[in-house]
Order: sequence, then structure tokens, then C-alpha cells
Amino acid sequence: MIPTEKQILRTRARQALAAFSERKAASEKISRRLVDSVIWQNSRVIYAYHPLPSEPDWRLAAQRGDHMVAFPRIDGDRMEFLIPQEFILGGLGIQEPKEGDIAPPPDLILVPGMAFDLSGGRLGRGKGHYDRWLMGHPKVPRLGLCFECQIFDAIPLEDHDLKVDSVVTETRGP
Repeated sequence: MIPTEKQILRTRARQALAAFSERKAASEKISRRLVDSVIWQNSRVIYAYHPLPSEPDWRLAAQRGDHMVAFPRIDGDRMEFLIPQEFILGGLGIQEPKEGDIAPPPDLILVPGMAFDLSGGRLGRGKGHYDRWLMGHPKVPRLGLCFECQIFDAIPLEDHDLKVDSVVTETRGP
């Protein structure tokens, strides 16, 4: 039953994103919220992601401060974080590092999602890469990034679904 609920919620999230026209302004607000947050300011190594056109573009925040930002590269079911030299389009249609050094352990990870709830429940795109990575790194602080239109009352969670510690949108921060 939960997989069906997740598919319905993904459809609702896609519809909300399609109707949302303020991506640029909202992304700028999200970046400011990150920069102003204590967790961002206290993090030296940040694991992040290259945003899809429908996702918040948080990268303005990376220009502020002295952070090392690493990006994921997917290889089968494995996800590793690299300090990129350049990006290429990966197998899942997402920009990922073409090459680069393996990143040192993170102080913070930014986690994308199709939808979130306010208790940290997260609905990903269905491949499980972030859940598997997070399972192996339980002590790394996790911030979910999304637009306010992607916040739902409750995300249906299965045993393998992991929560984020906090969700950052254009109207709320960590």
C-alpha cells in the first residue's frame, strides 16, 4: 500500500512544482537561510547535489564562506561524493562530477526530495540512493531542501526510509 501512496504523492508534488513560478526568488531565499544558519556556518565539508531545474538552486550559499562542497556520483546502487573539477550528465539525467577527489567526511549533507513533511519525512525519486548513503552515515546532520509547495502533512515511510533533521524552504529554516 505504501508504494502506491508514494506514487500518488510524487504525482501531487510534480503538479505543485509545475504550478510554482517563483523558483528563482524562492531559491535565493533558501540560499540566504542556509548562509544565515548556524549549522551552515559551522560546517567545513558539505555534501550537496547539483539541483535539477525543478529543485531549489541552493548554490548561491556555496559562494559564501570557506566551505568544501562535494557532489554525488552514482555508480549502480553506490553513491560517492567527490570534489568536482567539472560536471557531466550522469546516467540518471543528473549533473554529477566527471572526476575529482573523494571528499573528506562531511559536517553536513543537503538532501533533495520530491516532498517532505515537517517531522523530517522525505519522499525521494524512488531509487533509494540517499537512504542507503544516510543509513551508513547516521551521525551526519541532514538538511532537506525544497520549496514550500513540496511540504505535505505526512510522508508515508517504509522501514528503509530515513528522515532529515530539518527542512529548509523559502519560508522556514533549520
